[in-house]
Amino acid sequence: VEFNVKPDDASADSARGTRRGRAPPIVRKKFDIDPDVDPFYSRHKFNPFPEAIESNGAELQDVTAREQQIRSKTGGGGNDGGPAAAAGGGGADSSSELATAVESLPILLERKKKLEVHTSILQAAMNEVAARDVPQFFELEISLATGTYKNDAATAKKDVMELVSDSTKGNVDDKVRMVIVYALSNGVGNSSDIDEVAQAMKESLETKGSTVEGGGAGAEGGGGGPTHGTLTKDDRARLDMGLHAIDYLKKLRSMNMIATMSDMMQTEVSGGGGGAAASSGSDLLSSFMARATNQATGLLAKATDKLGTMLGKIHKHRATIVVENICEMRPNTEDDDYLYLDPRVRGDVDVATLRNATRAPVREAIAFMIGGGCYGEYQNLQMVADERRNVTYGSTEIVDPCTFLNHLAKLA
Repeated sequence: VEFNVKPDDASADSARGTRRGRAPPIVRKKFDIDPDVDPFYSRHKFNPFPEAIESNGAELQDVTAREQQIRSKTGGGGNDGGPAAAAGGGGADSSSELATAVESLPILLERKKKLEVHTSILQAAMNEVAARDVPQFFELEISLATGTYKNDAATAKKDVMELVSDSTKGNVDDKVRMVIVYALSNGVGNSSDIDEVAQAMKESLETKGSTVEGGGAGAEGGGGGPTHGTLTKDDRARLDMGLHAIDYLKKLRSMNMIATMSDMMQTEVSGGGGGAAASSGSDLLSSFMARATNQATGLLAKATDKLGTMLGKIHKHRATIVVENICEMRPNTEDDDYLYLDPRVRGDVDVATLRNATRAPVREAIAFMIGGGCYGEYQNLQMVADERRNVTYGSTEIVDPCTFLNHLAKLA
């Protein structure tokens, strides 16, 4: 895990005392975490950031309290964990308790150290989310992908163009992704609209630049990132790659070779999707975010507050919908079209007869993508996995979003 860390306000004020008007430099930190061994990561790898933040804060408070309790028993010893002279008498029980406390202190301090590493990682991730205004991009992308703008193409184009032209929001990758989602959305823009939006993004980035790396505008001096009005060499390369990817997707769309995103995503709302269920989910989210924010401090709290808008609804991806339809044997879905084979049937297979026969519940499902797969798709598939069914995911290769864009650009 590698990320930039900005000094807190107190450090910044201290630095300005000696170098007035200049912000302290951003520090780059690197941590090695084994996801299979680290207990905190193992417990929270599928959880939203606010839940991880809440748990991290609670565990850290608990460990700190236990540390202070042990130190008080040992007479307040130093940071090395060694005991000081215990006050008062004691006896065998007291000595045994003291020995146990001293023994447990190094283990406790090691746990605290690991939790503090996760605090740093969570803060860096959330600061990046806040600096780039990622929730605003997320909300617009979800609205486009789920068909909210289907009957209002003019508003969709206006909203997308305003966001990708705003130099204070997002970086090159955020804006390229935004235009790609717009290009893949159903009924919101034709080829000329996509060209116009892409051109507006290109002109804005070339004339105004991208969001300053690691935090918003206004940093002076040795901040380590580009200022507004400039694009780094890497930014320009990513922009060119993104524009090629957009051209390739336009070509596929014109040949009707890809499904639109509104056909590929489905909002999951419990209780049939009624207003009461949505309101209940919103109330639960607000309460949850309040608890998470209480556990966070400083910039982490501000970033957590911004992230709240990203967690209001859960959307099933296309692969998840297909797997669920087949496993549940739902009529008039992919279950009617996908080939069904039964290894227990010998000789010629009458598929129609097999479909009408009584089928056993699906306990094990394997979803394999021919081509690029991603961690997000795997995680989304776990929505249809439960104590009755296990879902295994595989693909030709696992690619991150930037690598996927690079593949699209090369295909163009």
